[in-house]
This record gives sequence, structure tokens and C-alpha cells, in this order.
Amino acid sequence: MSRIPDEYTVVQRSDSKTFRLTINHTSGLPHHICNGWRMRSFKDLANELAPYRRPKNMTVAKAGARAFIAYLKKQMDVYGDEKAVLRTVTVEEYAGDMFIENAPHLTRWAAKGNVLKPHTVAQHRRHLVKYLIPRFGHLTFDQIRPAAVDDFLLEQNLSHSTRNTIIYTLKLVMKEAAKEKLFDVMPAFEPFKRNSRRQDTLSSEELTALFPLDERELINVWKRPDDMRKERDEIALMFGTLFCVTVSAGLRSGEIRALHREQVSVPHSGLVIDRALDDDGKLGLLKKATDEETRSRAVVIPEITLAILKRWLDRTPECPDFPGLVFPYRQKPVANYYILDRFRYGLDRLGIDYEKRRLTVHCLRYTYNTRMRTLLSAQVLKEFMGHRSDAMTDLYDNPILMERLIAHQKNKPAIEQFWG
Repeated sequence: MSRIPDEYTVVQRSDSKTFRLTINHTSGLPHHICNGWRMRSFKDLANELAPYRRPKNMTVAKAGARAFIAYLKKQMDVYGDEKAVLRTVTVEEYAGDMFIENAPHLTRWAAKGNVLKPHTVAQHRRHLVKYLIPRFGHLTFDQIRPAAVDDFLLEQNLSHSTRNTIIYTLKLVMKEAAKEKLFDVMPAFEPFKRNSRRQDTLSSEELTALFPLDERELINVWKRPDDMRKERDEIALMFGTLFCVTVSAGLRSGEIRALHREQVSVPHSGLVIDRALDDDGKLGLLKKATDEETRSRAVVIPEITLAILKRWLDRTPECPDFPGLVFPYRQKPVANYYILDRFRYGLDRLGIDYEKRRLTVHCLRYTYNTRMRTLLSAQVLKEFMGHRSDAMTDLYDNPILMERLIAHQKNKPAIEQFWG
């Protein structure tokens, strides 16, 4: 005689002292209720079950499971249907176990091609634990009001960009909850206006001064300040070459720091961009890339840049732990924090105010996009930049207007036809 399955399953989480509950269909509750309470953590039980919150052992956990099933059945008697019972699920009860390793929703997203990087998952989890659950965890989803979310975020000492990422986390949670019929209509969240200025761009004169073809001149620009400990000229030459390639190909910091010899094609005057270092220095995919959609791209570089790069390739030191790395510093890739210091050394030496103009390493990508905008077709520029939309390429356009006016002189014949 076959054994009737239990009406619940309780499993202790390996990473904590909390327990996960799955209500089985043999409990007598409707399927929607059972599906809505798959893999829920016991620390997120309803307030009415406070004695069973944070159970200390499996015996108490099982008692909590039985009590919780009884509670749901009582709710069924009160509200009359499973939809009404589902509407009693709070944000904390639903989202308490989201954005952790092997969470069911992450598995579903991955199966559909939406694979989040570990640091992105960690960021969403941090937003949940630090902001969303403490303030809104006790509410049901149909009690969430955009104005209340905005007011709460404005009370926090955060940038508008961070506020927007927190709202995005909440929207992801609510999108999943909507699939389980926990509420009907997604509220309309409006993003905060970004309060950070766009990166400035470098002028033609500044680029010429920062990246001279002459080796000694390039070293003099990018060497350490005179009041710091001296270093070999090859180090300054390396950083000068690194930044020259970055601005000539519109690369991100993680892409240039990860550049490998096999990505450089001298005969074809270009680079294949198919890898990047993340903020932790780990080699991986490009920004927003997945295994299925790598976002790899090919970029042609000017002959002057190619000459500067070839000169460095002939001198690149051996790096046993990272063989083939084009720009190794102290036998490993350049650290994300240090590359900004080195960039500022060159700007300081030429008297360029990077603080007032907001010039970071990323301004080199802005500079490339802006300068090539009048020289390449929109489609080719988008491909070289690795953008998926024209809007993103537009965002990176921050022209020096006099240079843009000069560039538009090629359109003079067409403009002369204005009067017929």
C-alpha cells in the first residue's frame, strides 16, 4: 500500500538556522495556495504565528508547519477563496528568500536566458535586506504605494542612481509576485532624475598632448609625479599606451585591463573585445553579456594607436600567472582603483582639471563616442561601442561644440541648397 505524502515538507537551510516550508497538495489547500508557499522560510511566517518564528530545531519547525497550514485553512474560512488568502501574503513572507544562491526564481530566469552576475544578485539581496523588507516587509503587495516608496528613499542618504536601483529590485520582486496572482496591477514607479553629471570629453589638443607618438614624450606625460617614488620608464610607457588604446577604441576600464595578445590583430589594425575584468578583478564576460549572448565585438583602431601598441607589445614583460596579458602591473592585471590614479597623473601633468570637468577613465569612452559620431555611420559606431540601442549611443555624445561645428563643414554643400 503506497504511503500518502505528507501535507508539508520542511528542510533546514544549510547557510543558516532557518527552515524552508513547502506545502504539498495533500494538505487539502487549493493548488494556488500550495504553489504560493513553495520554499518559504520559517522566519517569514505571518505575525499570527510569532511563537513559531525562527524555529530552533526540526521538531518546532514541523509544529510550525502544521500550525501554519491550520492558519491558512482558517483564512480560507474567513475570506472564502484562495485568491483572497494569497492576498494576505506579505512582502517579507514572499521575498525573504529571494536573490540568494539557487533561489527558484533565479533558476527560472537562467532557464530563460536571463542570467544575473553574482555581484548583481548580491546587490539586489542587499537592497532587499537593508531597505525594502525593513520598511515594506509587513505590507501585502497591493498595499505598496509608489509615493510611499519615493518618500522613504528620499529620507535615505543615497544618490538618485542608487534609489533607482532599489526601485528596480522592488519591481523585480513584484513582477514575480504578480505571476503568482498575489496582486493584480503593477504600480507605476517613476525613476528619480540622475543627479550626477555626465562625463566630460577631451579635446583634440588635449588628446594630442596626452598621447604623443614619441616614446620619451609619452613617458614624460604618464610617469609618476616628481614628489613620489621613482619607477621604471616602462611603467609610464605601459600606462600611456593603455590609455591611448582605451580612448582610440572606446573601451571600458574592465575591457582594457583584461586585454590579451590573442585579442590584438596587427594585420587588420584592430581588437576583438570578448572579455572583461569585474570590480573584484575576476575575468569574465562583457557588461550585460551572457553565455548565449556574449556581446563580443570587433573594433578597428587608427594606425597611430596601432604603432604605439605594437611598440609596447615588443616590450610587454612576462606574466606567469596571466600569460599573454597585454598590460600587466606587478605581475597581474591593473587594479580597478589604481587605474584612476594613474589616469589623473597624466591629467595633472598637463594642468587638466579632472574634478571640475568630471574626467575619469570612463571619459575616454565618452570621448571616443563623441569624436567618431561625425565620422562613422550610426550602425557602425553602435557596433564599435557595443551598444544595443541608439539611445545609449546618444547618451555618450557630449560634444565640444566648436569641434562639432568644424566637423559639420563637410555638410556645407548640402546646407547651401537651403535657398534653392
